Amino acid sequence: MKNYMGQLNGKEQNAVYCIRKLIANQLNALIIYCFGCKTNISIQRSAFTKTHFKEERQFTCDLLIITPHATVVDEEKRAEIQEMIGHFGIVNMVIHPLGFVLRQMNEGNLFFNWVHREGMLLLDRNNSTQLLPQAVEGAYRPQASQYYLGNPAMNDYLEVKFQPIIKPEPKKESIAAPSQPVEIKLTLDAANGWQPTATKM
Repeated sequence: MKNYMGQLNGKEQNAVYCIRKLIANQLNALIIYCFGCKTNISIQRSAFTKTHFKEERQFTCDLLIITPHATVVDEEKRAEIQEMIGHFGIVNMVIHPLGFVLRQMNEGNLFFNWVHREGMLLLDRNNSTQLLPQAVEGAYRPQASQYYLGNPAMNDYLEVKFQPIIKPEPKKESIAAPSQPVEIKLTLDAANGWQPTATKM
């Protein structure tokens, strides 16, 4: 898991902390990950007003919320939570019980495994993350990136699994053939003035 909190400005950090606190209490969450956030800034300037600029910010974050048991969160409940945190921003909530998440991770689900590895951990009640499997290898990053870039909404996140990584076979070192002994015979050649002549056998 990663901690990107330092990359957020003061207003964004405050929004994340407040949102986490409210949602944790409302849903009795065990684990909360932030796997995406966005800030839209609108600035307006005019020569006809004393105020030379007007700035509006809209903060949006995507949260994976893991609860101890199956929790029914209908549209009415989601609207109620959103109304409570509306002052801080808009929250897109993915909510699942711990048992379901564990099963999905063990079966190789891309979304849950990658959020566990790269998401920003906001809440870890009772060290519940220790119940999760070990984070997947970084070698799966190309698959995670390809999935997100091809489908940013990730509507089918429950159906997508990591594909096995085929590691290249190590290169076999060539073994040099053992050298063969060479026999050299020296003879005296009278036609050559009795000089020795070497002959390879």
